[in-house]
Amino acid sequence: MPPMLDLDLSNSVDIDLGGAAFKANARKHLAEWARRPPFYVLNNGPPQVIVGRHADALEVFTDPIRFASEVPRGRGYEQFDKFMGRKGIPQTDGEQHARLRRLLMPAFSSRRIAQLQSRIEDIIAGMLDEIEQGGPQFDAMQDYAAKLVVGALLTAMLDLNASQKRTLLDFQAVQPQLTAVKPGQAWPPECWDAYQRFSAVVKEVIAERRAAPRSDFVSDLVLAHDNGDKLDDEELFDLIFAMFAALATTPRSGSGALYMLYSHRDQLQQLLSDPSLIPDAIDECLRIAGNGYFTFPRVATIDTSVGGTPIRTGMIVRPSPQAANYDPQVFPDPLRFDIHRKPKMIMTFGAGPHRCIGSHLAHTTLSLAVRLLLARFPEARLADPNFEPVYGGSVGELRMESLPMMTR
Repeated sequence: MPPMLDLDLSNSVDIDLGGAAFKANARKHLAEWARRPPFYVLNNGPPQVIVGRHADALEVFTDPIRFASEVPRGRGYEQFDKFMGRKGIPQTDGEQHARLRRLLMPAFSSRRIAQLQSRIEDIIAGMLDEIEQGGPQFDAMQDYAAKLVVGALLTAMLDLNASQKRTLLDFQAVQPQLTAVKPGQAWPPECWDAYQRFSAVVKEVIAERRAAPRSDFVSDLVLAHDNGDKLDDEELFDLIFAMFAALATTPRSGSGALYMLYSHRDQLQQLLSDPSLIPDAIDECLRIAGNGYFTFPRVATIDTSVGGTPIRTGMIVRPSPQAANYDPQVFPDPLRFDIHRKPKMIMTFGAGPHRCIGSHLAHTTLSLAVRLLLARFPEARLADPNFEPVYGGSVGELRMESLPMMTR
């Protein structure tokens, strides 16, 4: 680990970045990060540099030379390995990253997403049928947002069977434990069990698609090629493993979007009157209520600085997309929700060469989910007008536990 002897320890904060107390006040903390230079956290394993201001976060995101995406492995770094040793596209840089992205792009093209859209609409409509049949009270997180993974994504995009879906969701359920591992601590047995079962499913799905390709995401990757280049077996496994494991982001952002809309009834009414405003409203929801206050960490490759804060070679650097979205220099009055804001340069999906390749799919799915919910239940409301969310999930994630609502 890098030396800390010459760091200004007065610029360090003693904080549990994944604790319940932090998450209960996360928006307040993130708004403070958006106004201050990068600072150190020294009590969570390796020394970390937290980067919150928009310009500072953009600098880290867009400079893979000074800030590498592949984090060291071994004692102290266990908490940063959400994929248990597998390496997806977020853990690559340079030509390797560019090559993988070229091979992945057709699977996330506008044409492919347009092909999925009608199927996603049908699946969401079925989810709303179940909510309607269940009575006026429902949990918008558990009964709707979370089911977007199983319905709209695992079924429409990946074409998985029921057993394969369950195994994927089992692995997602243990990921918060992986980010809470202490230096030198072994991964819990239930994590290893979920990992092994998940790995078996990935291999099974790859074999199935090689034998009989379908019109789905996995087949696109199996068949992906670019001027004679294609993914080798290990790359294919790692990319599919990481993509599967990361799919939970969209529905959890969905719960944040629904909470913001239904806790601002005047703006919700505008969407009911004019659904063409929904795409812009989703942008604002993603800005103010994204679920990720950290993305994949970076590692400093040289002694450098950001925003005037010294950073030593080997230090973990954690740009916060959500804090950057609260920077008042870029988003005036940043904690005010405004569906007419039309925010530009939001960091929810990252920036630079590592901007999330699935951002268009995520935006499309969320827009459909909101549009169809408003159309089916125009009188829907929060069960408690004074509801305050409780958040759990991995370190770096604000996973809403529940969102009680009424259809009328």
